[in-house]
Amino acid sequence: MAKNKKKKKGGYKVPPQSSQDIVDAIVSIAQKIHLTDEPGPLWGELHKAFLKSTVEAPVAAKIIMHKDIEELKKVVAQLKSGSDVLIEEVVEELPELEHETVIDALRVFRKRIKFMKLDHESKLGVGPLTGGRELQFDSVMAPHEYPMEIWKALVRDGHLIDDGGGFFRIPDSKG
Repeated sequence: MAKNKKKKKGGYKVPPQSSQDIVDAIVSIAQKIHLTDEPGPLWGELHKAFLKSTVEAPVAAKIIMHKDIEELKKVVAQLKSGSDVLIEEVVEELPELEHETVIDALRVFRKRIKFMKLDHESKLGVGPLTGGRELQFDSVMAPHEYPMEIWKALVRDGHLIDDGGGFFRIPDSKG
């Protein structure tokens, strides 16, 4: 900055919106989404409005990612009434597994862990004069040989632990 020049301070700042203004904006955007054939850009506006509101991030993310108009209607009704915004969790019916299926699925899972460990501990990618290194990891993505319902059923039965995002691990044998 030049000598004897004063730094200008900020100009006009938009006053913060009240919670009712934010709810009204969400209701308006939801109505536009419902009425238009191509609501693409409106979902982005709705996401920005959700970020300013009291709607929890996982609830907003579920609505925006799935473009779920029915769930949006429920959330708008809850916002209008002033109650806490909740989404009903759908409980999946997991299959009862036969003993052979449990054994085979766990064998496939352990084999995946073994190959992943061998791959990462091998000398490839590590310096040629080093002896490799031991791999330490928390969880592994479920193998595709079995559907996700099988892995979730194994979690329910206590054979695996679900770390989220399709990643699972074997529980520690230390009780």
